[in-house]
Amino acid sequence: MSKKMQKNKTNEQKTKRNRILWGTFWATAVTAAIGAGIGIPLAQASKALPKPTPILNPDSHIYRIEDPSGNKIDINYGSIDKNPVLENKNKHIFEEIKKHISKYLYEQEYEASLRYQAIYNANKAKADEKQFALDSIEKITEKVKKELDDLKKQYQKQFGLEKKWEEKFLEELAKDSWGKSKNEAQALDFKINQEIEKNAYLRYKTEVNTDWTYLELKDGIKANKKVSYTIKGEEKVIAEKDGIIRLQDEFNITENVDYVLPKEDSIENQVDSKTSIKIPIFVTKSFVKEFKNPQRFIEPWLNKKQAILSEFALSAKQDETGSEKPWKVTKDEIIKLLKFSAYEVPPKKDETNGKNKKTEIKLGVEKLNDFAGFSNLIKTEDIKEEDEIKANNDKLLINNLSSDTSNANKFGSKGFINLEKTISSEDPSSYLALLSIVLGDSNDNKKGIYKYSQKDSLFDELKKKIAKAFVESKIFKEFEKLEIHKETLENLKKLLDDNRENTMTSLVNNKNDEFEIKKYAQYNSKIEEIINKFDEKDLVDIFGSVFRDTFSNETNTNNAKKKINALYKVKNNFVSVTSKGILIQNVHQFKDVDQVRKLIVKDLGIKSKANYKSLFTSELFDLTTIFSEVISTNEFQIKDLLENEDFKNHIKNQKFTPIDSDQEKEFSDEDINGATSYISAFEKTNKTSILNNKLDQIEKFIEKQVNDNLIEDFKYNSSENKVTISSHEGLNAVDYIFDTIVEYVLNVQIEKKGKR
Repeated sequence: MSKKMQKNKTNEQKTKRNRILWGTFWATAVTAAIGAGIGIPLAQASKALPKPTPILNPDSHIYRIEDPSGNKIDINYGSIDKNPVLENKNKHIFEEIKKHISKYLYEQEYEASLRYQAIYNANKAKADEKQFALDSIEKITEKVKKELDDLKKQYQKQFGLEKKWEEKFLEELAKDSWGKSKNEAQALDFKINQEIEKNAYLRYKTEVNTDWTYLELKDGIKANKKVSYTIKGEEKVIAEKDGIIRLQDEFNITENVDYVLPKEDSIENQVDSKTSIKIPIFVTKSFVKEFKNPQRFIEPWLNKKQAILSEFALSAKQDETGSEKPWKVTKDEIIKLLKFSAYEVPPKKDETNGKNKKTEIKLGVEKLNDFAGFSNLIKTEDIKEEDEIKANNDKLLINNLSSDTSNANKFGSKGFINLEKTISSEDPSSYLALLSIVLGDSNDNKKGIYKYSQKDSLFDELKKKIAKAFVESKIFKEFEKLEIHKETLENLKKLLDDNRENTMTSLVNNKNDEFEIKKYAQYNSKIEEIINKFDEKDLVDIFGSVFRDTFSNETNTNNAKKKINALYKVKNNFVSVTSKGILIQNVHQFKDVDQVRKLIVKDLGIKSKANYKSLFTSELFDLTTIFSEVISTNEFQIKDLLENEDFKNHIKNQKFTPIDSDQEKEFSDEDINGATSYISAFEKTNKTSILNNKLDQIEKFIEKQVNDNLIEDFKYNSSENKVTISSHEGLNAVDYIFDTIVEYVLNVQIEKKGKR
């Protein structure tokens, strides 16, 4: 927006913006203000102080606030008095339940670890047995007591048996390492709980376990002795000697879901013995059978709107001082765009390349059209030869041309991205493009933000124009005049001619193999030599103009020429131009559990070399942390536990002191429902927090877009002092974008989106 527009913002508009925020955050803001600022003191006071006289009625007025429109809103005693019951009380119950979790979970893990250890050693010779079971709580207590006694003796020895040693000892206990304890009893309790908590929550941590061999999983474990463990003086028998222990039954795992066995003719089976091949299994770290399988975490993880993002970056970008000016380009990137490289040609359907591999020689700029990133590897359950070749070509292309090669080994993939988390970032230029891709073309469904500028020929046009600019440049012609370069440059011109026949050449089993390689290497050397002769101004004038004209929509608006679109659709990819350069993106959003399961199986197949491909030598995603962001929170864990009847029954046998009472009581179903309500409220608050400062970010972003006047999608109407977006004419751009983000994050529908 122009400087004039900035000055002309009226009080009415400012009030309107405030009203948007007020309307969006009203419920949360009032709840937080009452709960944190008023409710808690009242709740605490209700324990320590007598009831006020006279007693306030629910309708008694005690507080008044004013909204941005000047409307006065009265807060009565009832809305505050019930708040400790509805909010603080529920939070208090939640915190009290937390205190009873660790020991309960640890006891389960302890017994299960004894069983797991016994099974692990069932077929081992005595010398090969391992001891890794967890310590009992009694043993942990003994160890901590000894640690505390040793510490006490150390201070007694250092400071004598006078009172001074005790002061120093208590100073040590008051440190963070001992939980800031005031006495030995507190320190002991803190340390014991700390040790217990290290392994209590193993069911909420995933891993790729390699404890078991191929044959142990396929045929079971044949016990070479009686297999049992003892707990609380009672022996629990798992199997007698020569009995078979089925790991699938013991650990609730399934082949081709939680692990993949290499095929009989696989490289893995040819290299190693089946008795020594360790098979990767995707499980939790828990020893408890019922909580060993992590597949139950897929759905809540998906609810966070997960996707796989593949990216290819170029550094060429607009000159922010004017859309009509040539783009900013570098010699290095122009050289890479014009250089030839060899890429394998994928076989046709129902064919394989075998030994007769076909190779094509293409310019870097020509291969931009073929970039697919990780999408090919997600679409099919089995990785075919065609998929492998395409992925490898993308890897080569990224290394050859991209301004960011950090993700080359994963074929351009940035891995899983949490779209909600992406939106919480401070850069609207990144999250608005992604949101537009996910929501769809606004021209079609009116739900997205940007309309897609369909331009499948974008990179074909870039190739034509950049090659033409190169061979018609003054520097090229000067080289061409020299006899020593003449023949080479004539042949190079033919190859760069858009009307040439395909540059495909069979380099395998070709007698001219070495000659072909030398020839293209010579062309590349000459391209680099010529481009390096350009001075910076000529380079920008010639090749910067190529980028400007290729991406330009060739329209004239607001006296600014050569503006671009916010988002281009190029075949299956999306292209945007930011202050960092050109970004080619391919987004695959996961919407069902089965898709994720297949991807996990694919990774496990790679790790076990079940379907060995030389290209895929390591897992594509980190299965040890895949769900961590979701399942590691207290709120998720307690909500998950409260859905378990055994845990609920355990909690109902425990006691706590309510926030509004001095008397202990057992947890009731009502209390458990209160804790669940708190978790739901907490999750909603977390979602709402994503929207913090979003309106201000968007407003500044829109202001910059209109002031820079580089992108055609943003229109400024001076008579109405309003900015709109293409395909959303008549709607205020800031309001519309903000409402769209609110809808997406909070899963709500705003009837009059963008209309205030």
